[in-house]
Amino acid sequence: MPAKDSTRVFDVVVYGASGFTGFLTAKYLAEVAPGLGINWAIGGRNREKLLGVAERLGNPKDLGVIVADSSDGKALREMTRQCVVVASTVGPYTLYGAELVAACVDTGTNYVDLTGEYNFVRQMIDLHHAKAQAKGINIVHCCGFDCVPVDLGAWMATESLPVPAVSVRALCTKMNGGFSGGSLDSAAEISKFGKSEDNLEKARDPYVLAPNVADSLRVDNRWSDKKSIGYDADFGTLSVPYFMAMIDNRLVRRSLALRSQAVSYDESMSLGALARFVGFAAWHLPSFCGSGRPKAGEGPSESVQRDGSFEFEILARGAGGEECRVTASGTGDPGYGATCVILAECALCLALDARSEGMPSAGGVLTPSTAMAKPLLRRLQQTGRFAFSKL
Repeated sequence: MPAKDSTRVFDVVVYGASGFTGFLTAKYLAEVAPGLGINWAIGGRNREKLLGVAERLGNPKDLGVIVADSSDGKALREMTRQCVVVASTVGPYTLYGAELVAACVDTGTNYVDLTGEYNFVRQMIDLHHAKAQAKGINIVHCCGFDCVPVDLGAWMATESLPVPAVSVRALCTKMNGGFSGGSLDSAAEISKFGKSEDNLEKARDPYVLAPNVADSLRVDNRWSDKKSIGYDADFGTLSVPYFMAMIDNRLVRRSLALRSQAVSYDESMSLGALARFVGFAAWHLPSFCGSGRPKAGEGPSESVQRDGSFEFEILARGAGGEECRVTASGTGDPGYGATCVILAECALCLALDARSEGMPSAGGVLTPSTAMAKPLLRRLQQTGRFAFSKL
């Protein structure tokens, strides 16, 4: 078993465990924790709700319960100094996430979350990257369906190419799943960001998550993201703009910049995948939204979580036309059935695999691939729910 940090009470704290995604993450940890021999806890602002979560989980032996409001810096520092990693599911992160990240940096605690709010990620980079790097801790955003599959897939494709890559392209070929009220609230926060004059240039910048990137690495421009439907010769299919590309593209470009790779990146969705996604949503419509828009804390039914799936094809190309193709796929609703497992495994990776072969050593506000790389890839595949394969 990988080495653990014995100086802290808990290996992992799931913060926001009474929410929809938080509960699913805690449920997964409750299933795997006994076999790993870890100590873990659930956290949030309401003790009664947390005790209710513990009861729903079957009151696992020695499960910790920690009360800390997202606006209470003192309580958050008390919580974070007790654990190796905090896995936060409390969004929108722009509204509720900053104090927790600051507490983690102050107490030297690793952090993972599910944000897709690139404005929040940029703020955390500006505020905390240098301090986290100096302390050797990892602050890792976007540790769910967005953006782990494409970030790890792009890393795997460029690593497997026998020559330096000059471009990476990703195509979503399958995505069946749903949304929670929390995700819809987060999407609303993202949409607000580019509306202010001060943030407009940042919103347009393909390297908004790689501030101060060297000009030699800035190979994409504001027109690099796909904006129309058309035939894609690289993948032999009609493709359309992909709605998750807004965060995926920026996150993967940060990964490339942190690795000093002058590589362009773009992402799209096959027309067939879009059609199947719409069909899946229509078939499961009552399970998606019941009588209306899901509220925060609500999300897709168990059938949607179970029946969902995703797949990406990722192409890395060298200057001479050399190619490496990789598929990244998973079972379970991407937004929840898969995402809760990905988040939990990211937290376990930082808690348990610090000395594992292939684990990057640099701290900072990083990305999944630059913080965890090979150990995370290995962990996800060992769950039996995800596959990363060279074609």
